[in-house]
Amino acid sequence: MPLNDSRSTPGYVCGRITAAYELIVAQVGQELSLNDLNLSATHPLYAIPRLRAGQVCRALARTRKLNPDGVARVEAYIADLVAMLDRFPERLDLEQRAEYVLGEAHQKVAGLPF
Repeated sequence: MPLNDSRSTPGYVCGRITAAYELIVAQVGQELSLNDLNLSATHPLYAIPRLRAGQVCRALARTRKLNPDGVARVEAYIADLVAMLDRFPERLDLEQRAEYVLGEAHQKVAGLPF
């Protein structure tokens, strides 16, 4: 199933954001820790902003030197994803976690607009 840009359930959108962060970090040859990924799938309110402020921010800074236009496109893309949410959910229930997995998988296949 392809990426669904109109699907705005919190779990799906949080999965897409996390996958985007994974793809950004992969651009500099790193990986997000399994602990961070698990926490973002269960408690996005705590994990996603922390990821953005830490490892993802550093990866974007490194990538910006080589591809400033690509980083600007990716940052706008992620801002659009975040804008789909009223707020980050504190906790995802079982159904929302399933949505999270779908969103994450769909975003990984679709990639990012670097």
